[in-house]
Amino acid sequence: MNEYKKNAFLVKIYKGELMHHYVYSRLSVMETDKELKEILKKLSKTEEQHAELWKEVLDIEHIHLRKTKATPTLALILFLRKIFGLTLLINLIEYGERDLYSKLKYIIKENNFSEKEKKIIGKIEEDERENEKPIEDKILKMSPVLNNIRDIIFGMNDGLVEVTAAVAGLGSALYYANYILLGGFIIALSGTMSMAGGAFLSTEYEKNLNIKKDDNKPKSSAMYVGLAYILGSLFPLSPFIFGINGYFGIAISLIITAIVLSIVASIISIISNKSISKSVTKTLIISMGAATVTIILGYYARVFLHITI
Repeated sequence: MNEYKKNAFLVKIYKGELMHHYVYSRLSVMETDKELKEILKKLSKTEEQHAELWKEVLDIEHIHLRKTKATPTLALILFLRKIFGLTLLINLIEYGERDLYSKLKYIIKENNFSEKEKKIIGKIEEDERENEKPIEDKILKMSPVLNNIRDIIFGMNDGLVEVTAAVAGLGSALYYANYILLGGFIIALSGTMSMAGGAFLSTEYEKNLNIKKDDNKPKSSAMYVGLAYILGSLFPLSPFIFGINGYFGIAISLIITAIVLSIVASIISIISNKSISKSVTKTLIISMGAATVTIILGYYARVFLHITI
């Protein structure tokens, strides 16, 4: 790695730590729960200390910084806090930080850092493991909202994948949009009841057997999964709602679904601490593969059964 790329990386990781300090500081002001407020303040202080240590590394490397203006990014992050909640936001922030620190080992290996720099970086990494990570985990465990987010995301994901495959098959077998829409809605409603019932029973069993220590309620889980499933099913159905027929309708449906699935898969990756690119690729291959198979089946059903509607 050349000197320019190394310096750019060091500046990026410094600015990231500084940004997280600002974010956690603002989140602590917004938070009403006293215990969470104190934890966020502590996390903000930890990030500030890490930024100061990275500034020492930058000074050793004679890297001069312009004044950092974090307002636009900070505003976006605080907006995401209102939309997705604290737990998912922290997952999102730390996902980016983990990615940077995973690349740090390669940077150190490929470049000649002084012993003083290595000592500073080692101190930061040790503090990340022993202090910062436990604080973040405590925040996530304190909030039951993450369970609801999981129910919503996974419910929507199932609604997207299953109804897309069904609509693709119906779209190639039937011509008129209203018939495709009717079939799609029936499948979506049956899937909603099935998923909601499954979520209720699963959560009820886990609660009775004490498999999970959280207070996730079966009725709440069923409601979130069911509503998310029906919401997810509306995306592949949307072209037919507006009366678009045939393969053109299928194509638009697949494009819309692919975009939404990519977003959903990305959120699932962040929650599960998995690779976003791998998760998105796998999700699209499976969902589009299933849709392709049903399109072929629908086409042959139309030809051999002489369907003309």
